[in-house]
Amino acid sequence: MKVQLRGLRAAAMGASALTSLVAGHAFAQQAASTPADNGTIEEVVVTALKRSTTVQTTPISISAVTEKSLQAIGASGIQDYFRTVPNLQVDGNSPTSRRLTLRGVRSAGEATVGLYYDETPLTGPAGTTADASSTSADVNLFDAARVEVLRGPQGTLYGSGSMGGTLRVILNKPDSSRYAGAVEAQGTIQKDGAPGYSVKGMVNVPLIQDKLAARLVLYKAEQGGYIDDITLNKKDINGQHSNGGRLMLGFTPTDKLTFTATGLFQKTTLDGQNSWYPALGAKSYSTNARVIAPTSDNLRMYNVTGKWDLGFATLTGTSSYYKWTLLRNSDYSPTLSASRANATSCRNYIAGGAPAAGTTNPACTSAQMAQYTAYADSRIPGALYQPMGLTSWNHELRLNGSLFDSKVDWTGGVYYEDRSDYIESRVAKADAATGVINPNDLTAWRHVGTDTKQTAFFGEVAYKPIEKLTLTAGVRRFNYDKTVSGQVLISNFITQSYVGPPAQVDASASGWVSKFNVSYQVTSDVMVYALAAKGFRPGGANNVPGLASALLAYGPDSLWNYEAGVKSQWFDRRLTLNAAAYQIDWSNMQISATSANGAFSYLTNAGTAKIKGLEIEATARPVTGLTLNATAAFVDAKLTQKQANSDVLITGSTGLIGDKFPNVADFSGSASAEYTWPLKGELNGLIRADYAYVGESASQFRPTYVYYEKQGDYGYANLRAGVEGPDWGAYLFVNNITNEVGLMSVTSALNNPKQAVSINPRTAGFSVRKRF
Repeated sequence: MKVQLRGLRAAAMGASALTSLVAGHAFAQQAASTPADNGTIEEVVVTALKRSTTVQTTPISISAVTEKSLQAIGASGIQDYFRTVPNLQVDGNSPTSRRLTLRGVRSAGEATVGLYYDETPLTGPAGTTADASSTSADVNLFDAARVEVLRGPQGTLYGSGSMGGTLRVILNKPDSSRYAGAVEAQGTIQKDGAPGYSVKGMVNVPLIQDKLAARLVLYKAEQGGYIDDITLNKKDINGQHSNGGRLMLGFTPTDKLTFTATGLFQKTTLDGQNSWYPALGAKSYSTNARVIAPTSDNLRMYNVTGKWDLGFATLTGTSSYYKWTLLRNSDYSPTLSASRANATSCRNYIAGGAPAAGTTNPACTSAQMAQYTAYADSRIPGALYQPMGLTSWNHELRLNGSLFDSKVDWTGGVYYEDRSDYIESRVAKADAATGVINPNDLTAWRHVGTDTKQTAFFGEVAYKPIEKLTLTAGVRRFNYDKTVSGQVLISNFITQSYVGPPAQVDASASGWVSKFNVSYQVTSDVMVYALAAKGFRPGGANNVPGLASALLAYGPDSLWNYEAGVKSQWFDRRLTLNAAAYQIDWSNMQISATSANGAFSYLTNAGTAKIKGLEIEATARPVTGLTLNATAAFVDAKLTQKQANSDVLITGSTGLIGDKFPNVADFSGSASAEYTWPLKGELNGLIRADYAYVGESASQFRPTYVYYEKQGDYGYANLRAGVEGPDWGAYLFVNNITNEVGLMSVTSALNNPKQAVSINPRTAGFSVRKRF
């Protein structure tokens, strides 16, 4: 495997930071003579096992990004921190296009990473392609307690969307013992882009002392654009606007009973597309799109959670409802232009519809082709205008406790989900001069709706036969039913989608997933563990015009993850070093295939894969005030069976045995150094540097495919400095100091080559915060 130079540089930064610690006895002596709160690494409490443990005593591969760490890197969303977590990948850079991946477990369909905000699992809408995983909620992280990232299948405790892992955002809860508040403001400027700002605030109010409290968070953020449309002569078209907040009520009627109610809202809009074309200038961030494609994301989420200490166990009940509406737009002009002279499109346009089964419409004459081409050109520029929405009810009731003097820890529960989503997929005309979409001037219109119901029973037991050894087993029994309905309401003669009667397809399945784990506490600071865990995703149904009946429904896919890891702390807990190696066997994979005319995508099952990997995480405090972090992730993800069968249209993109997974880099890593020192009185100075590297990947399985593109292989650095008091801070920062053009994705299609989404250009700014 060829290791890129910049990837080695990232690893070297982390390695040199760590090796500098191991100065032998001197290091240990200094640690012994320094108070514990002056140099040791803080223990982070997590609830990944649905009970409280610490990161170092939880026998799975888990990372926790604390509130302090989120503030230190200036993180307000997933895009800001995911590079600090090994094997966590985020694709896309807009509100309606954000796919989460852990350990390379990536494909279209239901989510492969479970996303939770406190007790609420959030799943994106299926859209026209049944690809719910392509959209992930990104709620502002102001006043979040921590983010927990659980790598590997978490199906026994977290369900179907967690076959690759689970990401949990834990919010700060109301405190009925005291008043509290916080404010934060930030301003930014970008290289060749527009400025931005954000303001955020939190207030915590005890309504009844030690019984009832309210916590209110509000925020507003404006992010300047940096992409210019040279065809329409518009600058900075991808400005982003976000506002939102949440109100939480905490009620503690007795010491043993607590209730928390949460109402959350957030609206994010993007003025235009975040994609651009490097061929128009490597650092110009330019596009020649003929349509300005704004998108929007509007989330409303409500949750009530109750916890009752029964003495022998704790009973937790949680109910959530969320409504999520989105508008996804894209420039559809290249797709329309590619079929402006298509013979089949012409003959069906002239005939006024698709031919009867087993027949074909007469071929077009030259005059008829000219007539059809004139019609197609009259619908260009055009946009794929897709309003979509989702509503979901989620309920869980679980009981967990300990037996026999904590020799046995156990959890059991039931889960129910009722989710409905829809999409109105329209092709709308856009104004040639301004690129503005007219959603009432339609070339085509298709409706697709998806209803999903899931139920599950789950349980997990951890047993300590001897003091240092823990054996864990877990199971989950799942059952789902999915109904997909749809109808073409306005024919698209250009891409060959024709008006027809409503259609409906049902898919359902049930089964078991399981988990087995053994861990051994070698010393109080060293633990080793090994596990085997199964993950699964529900199947479903396609609603695609002209799709063969054999392809309407597709089945669930599943995988087994085999893992061994070590968690350790050294030098009086001044150095934390955790590592895990794993192998994933993935069968009956859900893959995205393309219709014969290239205009539609659908899901089907084909092929198997093997993913091997290694992830390393290290944190060190060599001297008081200095904190060093390093991560590294190696992934080898390949097909072990070709993605071809009698139901799949074989094309040049069809993956063969040995092909590497697209959009999964072989190596990624990060390193950071943060130093604080006393200035005067209670004032401290702070300086922090962060570096992240992403290795090379490709956009397709087949290297010989005409639309195969390379992406990744970039590194970037951020720098932050400031002054802090006990309850305030003021900072200056520069992100992407060298103005690296980091291509997160590069895609090509017919008539649309090398479309890129990249990291933001160099951004400088200031931020101030105050707690009271």
